[in-house]
Amino acid sequence: MKNLSIILCLLISLSSFSQQTIESKFSAPEGYKRVYNDGYSKFLRQFPLKSNNVVKYYDGETKFNNNIWSAVFDYDIGNTDLHQCADAAIYMRANFLHKNKMYDKLHFNFTSGFRANYTDWLTYKYRVKGNKVWLEKRSNNLINNQITHSEWLKKIWMYAGTYSLANELIRVKIENIKPGDIFIVGGFPGHAITVVDVVMNSNKKKAYMLSQSFMPAQEHQILKNPKNGSVWYHLDESQVIQTPEFTFGTNQHKRFKK
Repeated sequence: MKNLSIILCLLISLSSFSQQTIESKFSAPEGYKRVYNDGYSKFLRQFPLKSNNVVKYYDGETKFNNNIWSAVFDYDIGNTDLHQCADAAIYMRANFLHKNKMYDKLHFNFTSGFRANYTDWLTYKYRVKGNKVWLEKRSNNLINNQITHSEWLKKIWMYAGTYSLANELIRVKIENIKPGDIFIVGGFPGHAITVVDVVMNSNKKKAYMLSQSFMPAQEHQILKNPKNGSVWYHLDESQVIQTPEFTFGTNQHKRFKK
């Protein structure tokens, strides 16, 4: 019995150190439940969150949380001013595709319109001069692993943005909102936020959760709804989505192509 008690205590102790996720940290509003169980929906809501709920800028400084966010995704954004709003949306999509070996779908466009394929990156370098981009053969091919993928993403962050991402996405009716969708205004700058969770009630009414990075480059945060202080935004008759630092219209709701 004594050994069993020790084992139980160790298990409880270890579980207390396990990272939370959207799924474990945030319950659906009363009467709602999670209905989207495709791979990307589960990837987003099961992505690890930081334990301290602190947003850091790329230079290590701390962002003041003026009732803006409720949680922070736990991943390295690097130490350069690259991981901004569109880049956070790109990061989640890219990591899902890479993790699931969907390399043929792993591509994003530069602002110039150049299509940057991850599979090309293994064999070629990108050469950029103004709006002109070309491929230069590597002397040695890269190994496909997480480090190579991360280096490729830095190039995407450097040469893509809200303008290019908005042109890649397709418009979707707001009533069809699902995890992975993006509210986006393409521009210099524009803004982009990601739909990271969606729940539904028995009357088919939906509520959704949003996340963003911003300028200067900063960690990826799950936003509070300024109207109610929770992480849930309810789909209603309003044509305006008010987030803590930006306002979108329902006609600015888009999705990655299949």
